[in-house]
Amino acid sequence: MVYLRVDKHEQYSHIGGMKSITVHTTLRASAATVWATAQKPETFVHVAGAMLRYPAAEKHPGPWKVGDKTVGWAFLFRAIPFSRHTIEVVSIDDATMTLLTEEGGGPVRTWRHYVIVEPLTEHTCRYEDRIDIEAGILTPAVAAFARVFYRYRQRRWRRLAPLLAASTAAVRS
Repeated sequence: MVYLRVDKHEQYSHIGGMKSITVHTTLRASAATVWATAQKPETFVHVAGAMLRYPAAEKHPGPWKVGDKTVGWAFLFRAIPFSRHTIEVVSIDDATMTLLTEEGGGPVRTWRHYVIVEPLTEHTCRYEDRIDIEAGILTPAVAAFARVFYRYRQRRWRRLAPLLAASTAAVRS
């Protein structure tokens, strides 16, 4: 028989392991337009839609900046309190159009989220969410939720992108 002693402060640290998820889609808007939009908290609020509400992002002033940190309750399906969640913007690289946040809360010890935008043509781009998750024995369940959540978010991005492209074109004319 094997015994595993788990100290309270280590309760999630050695069980479950890290899980990485990558979800990507093609958007019908320029990379520059999508990149600028991805850096706005109101975009996060919009694409999270009915699956997740994070009031701390709703109150965040202006675009995300490196060092920004928000803490608040996350609500599943906009109504069910899930956990106190922290989002910290670790890096924003305009040259590679990559944004990195370190997140966590409740059972989620690590939720490292990369947003990557790559130009495909003048009017289309590839949008990618890459997430590293660690939540102890709940990692598989949290990763399954993340996979569904980011597919949902990208579906909402695909609906938003033509509107962004049209508004950008209207501004140019």
